[in-house]
Amino acid sequence: MATEQHPLIAKLDTLQTQFDTLQRDISLDDLRNELASVAQTVSRLPDEIARARSRGYSFAAYLERKAEVIKTRWDEMRDDIQRTIQSESYRARPIMDDLRERMEKANIYRAKPTGLEMFIPEIERQMTLLRGQIDAAQNRIRQAYADLKRDTDQTASELSKIHWYLDQLGEACFKLLAGESLYLAAQAEHQATGRGGDDPDGILYLTDQRLVFEQKETTGKKLGLFGGKKVQEVEWEIPLHLVEAVKAENKGFLGGKDLLQFTFKSGAPFGQAQIEVKGGVASKFWAAQIERMISGGANDERAIQPDAETVQAMRNAPTACPVCAGTLPQLVANQMQIECQYCGSVIRI
Repeated sequence: MATEQHPLIAKLDTLQTQFDTLQRDISLDDLRNELASVAQTVSRLPDEIARARSRGYSFAAYLERKAEVIKTRWDEMRDDIQRTIQSESYRARPIMDDLRERMEKANIYRAKPTGLEMFIPEIERQMTLLRGQIDAAQNRIRQAYADLKRDTDQTASELSKIHWYLDQLGEACFKLLAGESLYLAAQAEHQATGRGGDDPDGILYLTDQRLVFEQKETTGKKLGLFGGKKVQEVEWEIPLHLVEAVKAENKGFLGGKDLLQFTFKSGAPFGQAQIEVKGGVASKFWAAQIERMISGGANDERAIQPDAETVQAMRNAPTACPVCAGTLPQLVANQMQIECQYCGSVIRI
C-alpha cells in the first residue's frame, strides 16, 4: 500500500517546479528568441519583395519603402532592447540567488517535513515577488517593440498572400493578356442560380484589365472522399469596363459568408453574379479594390509601370470601329480592348 505524501512535502515539490520555471524565465530567453524571430523576418522582407517583383507583381509599390523604414526602426531600437533584457535579467538575480539558497535549505528538511513550516511562507513570498518582476519586465520590453513587430508581421503576411496569388496564377489554365498585371486572387465559389446547386469552386482573379473566375476543384466525389474528376477551366472572364457595380455582403451564421454581388453591363456573358470569397478574405476589401482598379486609383500603387509600347498603344486607341465605323466607347483605366456597341466587334489596343 502506497504511503501518503506529507502535505508539506507535496507543497515543497510544487514550489520546486515553480522555482525551476522561474530559473528558466529569469534569463528572458523567450524574449530573446522572439527578437531573433523579428530580426529574421525584417531581414527577409527585401528579398521577398524582390522575388515578388521578379515574378511580375506590379502593385503595392509602398512595400519597398515600408521595408526600409522597418529596418531603420529595428536597427535603432535593437541594441537598446537587448541591453534592457540584459539589465532586467541581472536586476532579478539577487532575489533568485536568495530564493535558491532558501530552496536548498528547505530540501534538507524532507526527512523532517515539520521543519519546512519556517521556510515555505518566505519562499512563496519571494516567488510571487520574482514572478511579478519578471512578468512586468517582459511586458515593458514587449511594449517597446510591439508596434514594430505588428508592422513587420503584417508586411510579411501581405507578401505571403502576394506569393500565393502568383502561385495560383502560375498553376492557372489561362495566361495574362499583353500588358495585363495581376492584382488579387482568392478562393471563391460562383453561386449561380438555376444550376441545381452546382456551384463551382475555384479562384477569382482581379487583374488591371478583367475579372476571371477559374473553376478549380474535384467534382463527383462520393461522400466527399473517393473518386471524382479534377476540373480546371475558365468559367468566365469579364473586362473591368463591363462591371457596372459591385457590392459586398455578409450572410450566413454570424455573417460568416463573404459575398460579392456583381451587376454587369451589356456585353457581359450575364447580367449579375454572386461570388463567395473564401479563405478568410473580406468581401468589403475585395469590393473596394475592384472599384479602385476600375477608377484607376490602384495605378498609384504600381511599382512596375506599363512599358512604353503599351502606353503609346492606349494613346493611339481608335475612336471609330474599323468594321462598321461606329463611334467606340471611351477607354477606362487599364482597358486594353474595346467592344463596338453597334456591330459587336472586339478591338484589341
